[in-house]
Amino acid sequence: MFGSGGNLVCVVYPRTVEQLEQAIRALKSEGLKYCVLGACSNVLIDDNGVDSVVVSTQKLKGKDLDGERLYLLAGERMTVICRYAAENSLSGIEGLCSIPGSMGGGLAMNCGAFGRELGDVVEYADILIDGKIERIKAKDLGFAYRHSKVKDMGIVVGVGIKLVEGDKKRIGKDMKGYAIARAMSQPKGKSLGSVFKKSGNMSAGYYIDKAGLKGYKIGGAQISNIHANFILNIDGATSTDFLRLADYAKQEVDKQFGVKLKYEVEYLPAVSSTEHI
Repeated sequence: MFGSGGNLVCVVYPRTVEQLEQAIRALKSEGLKYCVLGACSNVLIDDNGVDSVVVSTQKLKGKDLDGERLYLLAGERMTVICRYAAENSLSGIEGLCSIPGSMGGGLAMNCGAFGRELGDVVEYADILIDGKIERIKAKDLGFAYRHSKVKDMGIVVGVGIKLVEGDKKRIGKDMKGYAIARAMSQPKGKSLGSVFKKSGNMSAGYYIDKAGLKGYKIGGAQISNIHANFILNIDGATSTDFLRLADYAKQEVDKQFGVKLKYEVEYLPAVSSTEHI
């Protein structure tokens, strides 16, 4: 989390699929605007807060194991899922072990690390669409680099993934290695992770670094000296500070290299229409 943003007027925390369905039905019947959030690990909230009801899937948790297949509710954390897979000698998501988000958000953005993406192991997703839960096959979820069609479909309820049997000690060792590598390459402190998606085969951090912007500050926000695609809250930064700094980096990279960076971070404005993040 970046540690900025205003107040949320109302937050609802469904603990079961039934509660989630009931909450959405009630909000729609009352004509209330709402947005759906997961772990918020890459979500920047407006300094003025949010005027709509927030439905959080953070407490919508549950895991079911059937051989090499796992079914996971949207609120399950990626770190917990990877640890659970390792405990059951299942391989395929070792590289995702230190991603801070939840399954729902991870599916929506097709999260990935170390050359592995969540979409690589997904078989299907259960999505709440117009009041009904529909099972959508992976081929219809539109997976691409840090992208899927999920947010345009509805609300992620649960996800089915297929892993492969492996050596428990080896899986654990690999996960530890990935976690160490991630910790060494990324800065500590308050951030939202990678600000921009990679451009072609090059990382956004490469261009921001080459533009001479490491350490550049606006207000309380600073581009990390360790990883140029991270913006840190070093001194009570506001969300406006973050956006101004990110936009400046984006403009400089375009001006110097003709590369148009695209945001990986999601921004939640104060006045929002019904949406899912």
